[in-house]
Amino acid sequence: MKIFLLILGTSRELAAKATLYVLAGISTLVLLFAGLALSSATSDEGTTLLLFGNPVSPPATAGAFGDLVAKMETGFAAGLFAGVVLFGMFGTAGVIPDALDRGTVDLYLSKPISRWELLAGKYLGSVTAVFANILYFIGGLWLIIGLKVGAWNPALLATAFLMTFAFACLYAIVVLFGVLTRNMAIAIIAGFLYIFLVGEALQNREFGLYRISTNEVYRAIVDGSYYLFPQISAMQSNAMKFLSGVDMDWRPFAQSFLSSGAILGLAAWTLRQKDF
Repeated sequence: MKIFLLILGTSRELAAKATLYVLAGISTLVLLFAGLALSSATSDEGTTLLLFGNPVSPPATAGAFGDLVAKMETGFAAGLFAGVVLFGMFGTAGVIPDALDRGTVDLYLSKPISRWELLAGKYLGSVTAVFANILYFIGGLWLIIGLKVGAWNPALLATAFLMTFAFACLYAIVVLFGVLTRNMAIAIIAGFLYIFLVGEALQNREFGLYRISTNEVYRAIVDGSYYLFPQISAMQSNAMKFLSGVDMDWRPFAQSFLSSGAILGLAAWTLRQKDF
């Protein structure tokens, strides 16, 4: 119950954040564009996708048309994921540092709540706020494409949960640095450095880090580092495969669940050691 109240309070707090409003605003503009632009026309030759009334694909059978729509949905979803990473981290990175400010943390800890409950409530509240933004866009896109084009792809709705899970794993790193430094800027920098530099280098280690040395011990350390952290890029690419109807690999999700859980555990242990 205490954690639920913290989740609710954090979600309300983030609802007033301008950054998340920007993300929602961009989502709204894209949805309006999709609603005005997309339509389809059916003839004896098949179904044609139209953009502002102009054909952008040859007539296709039901199966081929479904594949075409799935590719289009994949492009929209990939763009949303980039937006979630950019604006979601900016909007939520300050939650933990703000909660650990002098006075604020004293108020929290004066109540019958443990430090791990405080951390869990703030973490889950932030993820919930981002999930609401993702679901708004994905759900709206699903309805628009279904009503305007006639293609109802349940995988698109499921992608909202996969994208939220990937963000939750990335946000665990932001939370850890928020606890370590109590500084929002450092937490944001840590998140961006991981996803755009460290994570990418580890993901594509065969083409970069492996070339530094052929030593087996060195490469084993590099491989071990890859499995110590959430595999954000691998999860994103597999979520897009899932949406496109291509066989996907669930192992990055399982590994990321374990590694982000360990990172959050480290954050909780660090918070417990702090003297307020």
